[in-house]
Amino acid sequence: MDLKCDICFLNFDVDSHRPKCLPCGHTICKECVENPAMRRKCPTCRKAFKQHRPEDLPDNVLAVRLLENEAAPPCKKPKTEDPELEQLQRGADAGQKVVEMLRLVVPQAVESLNRHLESSVAQLGQVKQALQRRVQREAAGDVGTTSDAVEEPLQLAEQLEASHRLLTSTKCTVAAEEEGGSAWTASVQPGGCGDILRVLLLQLRADGQLGKIGHGDHGGITVPATPAAAYVGPPLFSILGIDDKLLDQGRLKVDDIIRNTRQSWIIPRSLQNLRGGGSAHLLRVMGAHLEELHIAGLSEPSVMMEVEKLSSLKRLRVQCAPNVVYPDLPLQLEELEISQISENQLRCVQRMDRLRNLQLFNYVGPNLTFPPAQHGRLLWLSMVFRTQQKPTMLSLISAHASSLQELMIACSLSADPEYADVSFPDLGQELAACRMPALRRLVLLRPTSPKNECIGRVAECVLQRRTIRGLLGPSVEVLCRMCSIPEL
Repeated sequence: MDLKCDICFLNFDVDSHRPKCLPCGHTICKECVENPAMRRKCPTCRKAFKQHRPEDLPDNVLAVRLLENEAAPPCKKPKTEDPELEQLQRGADAGQKVVEMLRLVVPQAVESLNRHLESSVAQLGQVKQALQRRVQREAAGDVGTTSDAVEEPLQLAEQLEASHRLLTSTKCTVAAEEEGGSAWTASVQPGGCGDILRVLLLQLRADGQLGKIGHGDHGGITVPATPAAAYVGPPLFSILGIDDKLLDQGRLKVDDIIRNTRQSWIIPRSLQNLRGGGSAHLLRVMGAHLEELHIAGLSEPSVMMEVEKLSSLKRLRVQCAPNVVYPDLPLQLEELEISQISENQLRCVQRMDRLRNLQLFNYVGPNLTFPPAQHGRLLWLSMVFRTQQKPTMLSLISAHASSLQELMIACSLSADPEYADVSFPDLGQELAACRMPALRRLVLLRPTSPKNECIGRVAECVLQRRTIRGLLGPSVEVLCRMCSIPEL
């Protein structure tokens, strides 16, 4: 007879899964009683009990007697297998997993290192050009202050110096900790596997996972922040949407929201349509496990201060107000959609080593120049920039040129007065100069208007896309988001 716990579905035994009677009459195993997720409530009828320890609860005597009368306890299996055979089987299973992991990881590592090589070559070219210009200026007696055009190559030069110091380090020590607590350590010298290890460390540094400690931190590297502790408790699920029922005269009913979520054991991972007074307070209380956040309407700086502290947040959609000072964005984001992005927020984007998808609307700050991205993670980029910020737009594209696979840009058909602020007649040439080897699709976003801008101008749309594709190459598909008419 198989007697099982209704919670974990494991067979009862006389040890860790000993059947325990709750005051309500239901029976669960000892291990489930000790589970903090139960919160001293019966998982069947939800009635609370005061006992803190399993020893304070009586056994289900009938179930215990049945278990004791069994010839062999269900929790134990007789050893009938040959130890050598078991060892060989475990080795075969582990070997299969090793081969599967290597087949998956090795191509990714090679691709990542190749991207890093291309990025280093591009950086070297920019530094050499800046050096040549500087030498020519000094030869002509023109030695002035450092300009904005030289600031970026200086930063690249510092990065290359730091990379060279890492590659030529005299000693490299690595430690790996197993799940059970055991550890592996290795100290390697230059040459052979040591050189391979240093190249991998170089990629870890580019991804922001390697920090420099000790004296003389000339590379500008900081020790990575400690990751958030793993969550222990009931499964995290559910989407919390803010509707009118959760608002009272424009303010959130924060206490009611918290009370409802606790009573129903719902721990939201996604918070949608956040709005109203008290939004910052709600994030302060419930934001620890949020992975997705959508803020409706213009966000206040106090709310964004709490957003910056959300260590588990992966996806963010927010609209900022123009000419307002906002704090930085959380750097662990994987997807970001932001309107009216500020200068400091745009600089934060360049430090997000996990960012894959990015959508930007209406940057109105000063034009910026960005060095090539070290992480190579951004795959999808959508931008609505005005002509005044075109240098920033092109610099951002160039920074992620090695990884971008799809690009969306707002661009009108012609320089009509109504849409002159998003007119880029030389877009094809400017994008071709960005050199995007991974680009597969370019989508042209037309200005929002009461009517379809391409009506009556389909031929102009087709010719524009044909011209751009001729400059980008046949491997890039060029589409119009408005008319969706394929190129002839």
